[in-house]
Amino acid sequence: MATSVTSTMTRPLDKHILRHSHDLPLPKGPDVLDIRSSQESLLHNLDSKILEGLSQPQGSKSFPSLLLWGEKGQVLYDDVLEAPEYYPYRVEDELLQQRVDDIARTVASTGTDMLIELGAGNMTKTAQFLSAIDNYISYPLVYYALDVDQALLERSIVALKRRVTFRHIEVRALFGTYDDGANWLASPEIAAYRRTLMFLGSSIGNDEQDAAVKFLSSFTQAPETGVPQNVAGFLLAVDGCQDAAKIEAAYDVPGGYSRRWVKQALEYARELLGEGIDRAEVDRIFDDNNWKFEGRWLPERQRYQTYLTTTCSLTATIRGQTITLEEGERVPIISSGKWTRETVDGVSLKAGLSIEKSWKNPEFDYHIYWLQPSLKRVDSGIVIIDELEAEGHDQVHHRHE
Repeated sequence: MATSVTSTMTRPLDKHILRHSHDLPLPKGPDVLDIRSSQESLLHNLDSKILEGLSQPQGSKSFPSLLLWGEKGQVLYDDVLEAPEYYPYRVEDELLQQRVDDIARTVASTGTDMLIELGAGNMTKTAQFLSAIDNYISYPLVYYALDVDQALLERSIVALKRRVTFRHIEVRALFGTYDDGANWLASPEIAAYRRTLMFLGSSIGNDEQDAAVKFLSSFTQAPETGVPQNVAGFLLAVDGCQDAAKIEAAYDVPGGYSRRWVKQALEYARELLGEGIDRAEVDRIFDDNNWKFEGRWLPERQRYQTYLTTTCSLTATIRGQTITLEEGERVPIISSGKWTRETVDGVSLKAGLSIEKSWKNPEFDYHIYWLQPSLKRVDSGIVIIDELEAEGHDQVHHRHE
């Protein structure tokens, strides 16, 4: 499948300035480092979040999307990924394979010390990419896989190390949330290291645009102080498809795979809420027959929204909270943004990033963007706008040509 590449880079990076951070010893630690700020699982209080979401007024109700990612949900989602109509996973994988050398060369040219993959999961796309980077560098680099599933991280790290041996890259993992990862990268012992971030799967589009700006900013600026972080670049995969037929086929794949995956959230809700005296009420509210799958492409929002919609009126009191649902009431559970380049550019700029290069699958308008910040620490050697100097930030520097 054809791909295209776009670059807006105007001058080469100053390698002498960029690479001085390699004089620092690389951070040490176990293969899987626990960086959680809280020992509670993301699934903690998920039962309360279900009730809170459904007890809101009509039009404001929601299901927590975490209901889709239980053990059974993960298995059913794998079936969705294998469907030929579900293009995002396949197209991104093809794009990475076809452009891996150019992408790896771009990352390696920054002299980055660390590569952090956000939401790394099973790292199925990681080995080839790291091998390509390994061929372009002659200095040590640490790859960190960040995820909230400790068992999956441990299995994936072992599998990756068995599959390939690197000359210059050390493989580790970070067990925690995205917020935990941002705070860890801003910590004094880590802040000096130049880092490249990688966020694949078009996961950035799961958030609304304002939330995406906040998310990106948490990695480009220290969360508590706003000081620019030592970011060499950000690899961001974004699905830009605006073709309604392709999108609807991808998110309601033939054979009912998408529908089974989404509706299993009701079974998971019954498991979480089914203990105690309200069991009959729980079983009735979350009965599969009382809900149906619905999905809509919303072009004005560049977003596909998936709902569970009631097939009858429902009322119940569970754990003291009253839930009332009208027949035909749509309750959102997950969405997927399909952002044009213009949208990505706007979101990136608000987060202090700019598109320097991109690789594209033209059939589906699927991009991998290379973003770089205009605001950087003095040790990054890349231009910083004068306004921050005027504000007195001592971690920034304007490089004169």
